[in-house]
Amino acid sequence: MKAVELVNVSKSFKGTQNREFLAVEQINVEIAQGEFFSLLGPSGCGKTTTLRMIAGFELPTFGEIYIEGQAMEKRPPFHRPVNTVFQNYALFPHLTVAENVAFGLEMEKIPRAKIRTQVTEVLEMVKLVGYEKRYPRQLSGGQQQRVALARALVKKPKVLLLDEPLGALDLKLRKQMQLELKQMQQQVGITFIYVTHDQEEALTMSDRIAVMNKGKILQVGTPVEIYEEPTSHFVADFIGETNILRGRVVKQQEDELLVLIDNQLMITVPYGEKIAIDQAVNLVIRPEKATLYPANHEDQFGTRSAPQSSWLGKVEEVVYIGTDTRYVVRLGEQHLITIRQQNIHRSYLQQYQAGEAVKVSVSADSIRLLLDY
Repeated sequence: MKAVELVNVSKSFKGTQNREFLAVEQINVEIAQGEFFSLLGPSGCGKTTTLRMIAGFELPTFGEIYIEGQAMEKRPPFHRPVNTVFQNYALFPHLTVAENVAFGLEMEKIPRAKIRTQVTEVLEMVKLVGYEKRYPRQLSGGQQQRVALARALVKKPKVLLLDEPLGALDLKLRKQMQLELKQMQQQVGITFIYVTHDQEEALTMSDRIAVMNKGKILQVGTPVEIYEEPTSHFVADFIGETNILRGRVVKQQEDELLVLIDNQLMITVPYGEKIAIDQAVNLVIRPEKATLYPANHEDQFGTRSAPQSSWLGKVEEVVYIGTDTRYVVRLGEQHLITIRQQNIHRSYLQQYQAGEAVKVSVSADSIRLLLDY
């Protein structure tokens, strides 16, 4: 059974001068039971509005939302089998940790002995045993976030909705909580629907990701599919760092295309479908897929299934970022390409200097081709 299904869901709001603003447009998505599903996109893309419609805080203008096969229609939030964790945690400052977690159960008139048992179980899960009598002001940001999670999980919802819950944490703690949250989700087996604008966070935690922009879902897939096989210019550019070179097809032979970039660079790309000569295309090259060599390095032609393309260039910028070094290289007159080279050995540290002539090499099977209309 599907945990959540959105069918032709749209949401519009009244704007200035009574004009309609379409925040979410014709969304269709199915989320499986026990899945960690992320809604990813820039601010204003409609992801939080979508989450709020699933929660019942907003009603769709058109379309229908189903949770475990049941149409939600105009069912209010407290009659839906979901719970929500917000970015600001929304803890009661006058209640202790245990009282915050127990609050929802008390509202349902559950016996006190059962409440104590369930609160203890969930506090063990979020690693807060021993903090029962503390107040939110006595906790760190990460601990407050755990209390908010415990309060949501203690009611055992069918679906847990999370609206950028890690956004207020510092980078190191956020990365730690990402792993803990994923482990927690696997432990309880509840469907998580997670809203974020952080691409790395979505890739780290999700079983599947829906990338949104301007109210629409542009692509749904696993983290590998979203990163390695983007289906649009926006997805390729938004997910991680990328180089996008615009060119045109000059030749097709068997399952390969020859693409010319600015009448200067010739690139071989695998492509099995028929395509018109002179068709405009975008070539997506991730910075870690390209390799830098000295300018006099002999060309590596690769294999027949994965030929190499190589171009001469000049290093314009070198940035050391710990695990790797980021090089910006100018190819010809028009294009700058970013290459990230891992610092596996100390000899790799800033191996090339600004102003140095280099050769950029990339395997054909590391290039993603997108049609440019």
